[in-house]
Amino acid sequence: MNPYESIPKHPSVAPGRGGRSGSPGMSRLSTLIAVVLAWAVVLCGIAPAGAAVAQTDRPTKIVFTVLSAEGQASSGPLWQPLLDDLERELGLPVEPIFGSNYSVLVEAMRANQAQVGWFSALPAVQAIDRSKGEVIARTVDVDGKDSYVSTLIVKKGSGITVEDVARCGKRYTFGIGDAQSTSGTLAPMTYFFGPRGIDPTECFSTVRSANHQANAFSVANGQVDIATSNSVNTVFLRRQNPRIADQIEEIWQSPPIPESGIVIRSDLPADLKARIKRFFITYGQGFGPAAERQRRVMEGLNYSQFRAADNSYLDPIRQMKADQARREGRPPEVAPPASAGTLVGRWWPFALVGVLALAAVALNLAPRPAPAAADPARPPDPPRRSLAAWSLDLLLWGGLAIMLLAAFNRVDLPNIVNLFSNSENMRNYGRDFLNPDFSNWKALVGLMWLTAQIALWGTFLAVFLAVPLGLLASRNLSPAWLVWPVRRVMDLMRSIPDLVIATLFIVAVGLGPLAGVLAIGLNTAGVLAKLFSEAVESIDKGPIEGVKATGGGRLHEITWGVIPQVAPLWTSFALYRFESNSRAATVLGLIGAGGIGQALFENLQAFEYRQVSTIAIIIVVAVTLIDMLSQAMRKRLL
Repeated sequence: MNPYESIPKHPSVAPGRGGRSGSPGMSRLSTLIAVVLAWAVVLCGIAPAGAAVAQTDRPTKIVFTVLSAEGQASSGPLWQPLLDDLERELGLPVEPIFGSNYSVLVEAMRANQAQVGWFSALPAVQAIDRSKGEVIARTVDVDGKDSYVSTLIVKKGSGITVEDVARCGKRYTFGIGDAQSTSGTLAPMTYFFGPRGIDPTECFSTVRSANHQANAFSVANGQVDIATSNSVNTVFLRRQNPRIADQIEEIWQSPPIPESGIVIRSDLPADLKARIKRFFITYGQGFGPAAERQRRVMEGLNYSQFRAADNSYLDPIRQMKADQARREGRPPEVAPPASAGTLVGRWWPFALVGVLALAAVALNLAPRPAPAAADPARPPDPPRRSLAAWSLDLLLWGGLAIMLLAAFNRVDLPNIVNLFSNSENMRNYGRDFLNPDFSNWKALVGLMWLTAQIALWGTFLAVFLAVPLGLLASRNLSPAWLVWPVRRVMDLMRSIPDLVIATLFIVAVGLGPLAGVLAIGLNTAGVLAKLFSEAVESIDKGPIEGVKATGGGRLHEITWGVIPQVAPLWTSFALYRFESNSRAATVLGLIGAGGIGQALFENLQAFEYRQVSTIAIIIVVAVTLIDMLSQAMRKRLL
């Protein structure tokens, strides 16, 4: 999409009679606005223009590099099934290259001798900066984690603590990683030693450099007192050398560090890049024999999926490298995490909306020429909208269009084609839903009834709270010094997710439906209070003035002048929220707040899709009945 097409054109104004629209002042102002908008267009074009890369010819084969310390003999059988699937998907030969030296693999991609590669975090950054690389996916392990942590390990029972390490004094020996190791050197220096102003060579009696496995063995055998490691190595030791793992304990963990990712040359043809990305992010997902086989391939690699990602997920690595360069007093080896172009590309929608807002303000504050004297012999001109009025429309609708275009890629809308290309997975998933299991329907109906009761009581408590809050937050009934804090309380009540509120109440009252009732009541009270206050602000002041004229007090004004006018709307709002809460209450079962939602999530986790289908049918029927009941109540009450 051409970024310049997103700039709404300024509406033209037909020249008026009497020369008003053609006045020099208005002409200069229009020229100024046009110049400002033109500069905004130029700024919008910086990011896409800078990111444009010439397309290369379509390759006749894809070379896929794997950074592996074990080499092809060990890693080849694990990766080959995935690469075979990639070859079938692309219709191109896929040739694997395994290597333990990441600089060689990065240079191979730079020379276009490799087009796709699996890299750990730091080599991925080098591939992006040096080899026209672009991240398309990041790995997620079998536990659902897409990051790991650096650790400091000591021998179990040694009594060494983090405070002992920070005190230095050259009392201990220290094992650090290679200078280019992310978790072995960069993370400990960035997150532990650097903030404390500690130089390991000055802090410890001896500092030796080795890989994680060697450092772990040295700590377990008492050759080194303290060493760096990471959570991945801890899992590996637990599986391969439990005796060594039992002799080690962690005393410090870093913030999360990005895991490995799939990097692709950014100048590949766009359609080929899209097919490769779609292959990875959908691999092992869905249902059926093919998906099950792919999941077994992923388990061999110790992954559960490839998650869609972009270059920004590696920003923590860039920050650590920048900190390392600053400590050592040399230029950084990699680009900083947020370059000027990146910032322009990220903030241009807000900048453009700001320009439109400034233009609208300027036009509306500009002095307007006095209207010419009307000629009684001529019919008046038809009403025309001024340029200032058009500017407000441009700000409103143009701003909306800009935000929609800016969010197009962020919400992954280009991948909506997967909805049709992966229809087979959807059919496989939905097959069990066509065969519901009603063997346990009585228990499920009972749980649905409990869910409806949770929604009913939650809505009742919400109305009880919303009525006084809505009256206090109404600008035509309450003073400004009271309206503002009451409205902020209402914002807080409706902005915190139900799950968070329910978890808070579970801690206080325990698992069960009461936590769900309180969570729904608090959240719904914030919503209803806002709706109630807006209804009050739109009432006719005549009845209030009439009650006041009879000598009635403030309470009489509200009882006889306000409530009769807003009661129909309040009732409609409350019934609608009851319908919504009947559906929302099912979600609270995820955290043990009772109702049919708990059974729904338990069956989803157990892959009991026939039971899930039955629960879905019961929920649909229940919501339909509640809707019919609400309609009947509206007719009766309104």
